[in-house]
Amino acid sequence: MKRLLTSFLLLVSLTAAGQKKDNFFRDLDAFLEMREEKAYAKMDSNYIGRYVYPWNGKVFYKTTGLHMTSTFGGNVSLATGMRHRVGLGISYRGLGLSYSRALGKRFNVDLGIDSYGKHFCFEYTLKATTDLSGSIHLTTSDYHANNVDNLLLISNKLNLLYSFNSRFSYAAAMKQSKIQRRSAGSFLIGLSWAVWDFVILDEDPSWADMYELNYFYQRFSIGAGYGYNLVLGRQHWLLHASVVPMYSFYEMEGYRRKGEVTRKSYPYGHYAFSGTARAGVYYRWGDRWSVGFSGVINQMVSSNLLSRKNPDFMRFGAQEWHMNVTLNCRF
Repeated sequence: MKRLLTSFLLLVSLTAAGQKKDNFFRDLDAFLEMREEKAYAKMDSNYIGRYVYPWNGKVFYKTTGLHMTSTFGGNVSLATGMRHRVGLGISYRGLGLSYSRALGKRFNVDLGIDSYGKHFCFEYTLKATTDLSGSIHLTTSDYHANNVDNLLLISNKLNLLYSFNSRFSYAAAMKQSKIQRRSAGSFLIGLSWAVWDFVILDEDPSWADMYELNYFYQRFSIGAGYGYNLVLGRQHWLLHASVVPMYSFYEMEGYRRKGEVTRKSYPYGHYAFSGTARAGVYYRWGDRWSVGFSGVINQMVSSNLLSRKNPDFMRFGAQEWHMNVTLNCRF
């Protein structure tokens, strides 16, 4: 009897959990559908159209590169070189998820979540890679390595963008989830957050007690720019270009060594800028298929106003870029 009662209670709990899960997905679907219908009701259908299919699947091939330098407490220079990766993506009513992995033996993966609405959009990317090499010389901790190739980079990036012109579709350019029917441009404002963590993986006896070293960098930036979508060939071709320069109003660098953390925030009076430039060419046929080629460059540079010969001089610079070839199928 006890076993029967236990089995019955377990079955009821699993059924309730399944019902809650189903209710969650139904509520999410209803919310996304309501948001989409509300957005399109206020759009100019002469400029923006939508596909009849709510799902959008994609496969893509990406070429990436990263290079960064820093003089915080010494000199750091790291790069990945040109790397190639393949990935898959899926989106539903404007909410998308993507995953890509580099070709080769090195660990190098990206996970992305994004959403592109009528005016507002966000892009979040989590990156983890051991495909880094370069040199690290930290005079503040007496740490020196000329050929570092066992680093793990974990980076988090969040971009928030707002376009003022509802006749301009950022989603049509970046996701091909909407149709730009006529050429249009818009002023853009953006907020960006990024944090990079560099962790030494191996315990090498020649590095003594420095194997636990963790170098990190964080910034917040705000800026404004402009984007334009050019429609050609009876709405089959779309050319996109946008640039958003930003001012980094907060920066912090530091490192961890055996549980002890040293942080250094940049003082007032320094200059710190970043920016993102995008360009793309896309072609669609029918309501199901489209193919596109796009590129993105992220540039960051900051420095205090001291002379390079001053021991307190600090500078951080980084450039990250990628180029994509994407095939989309809607269903």
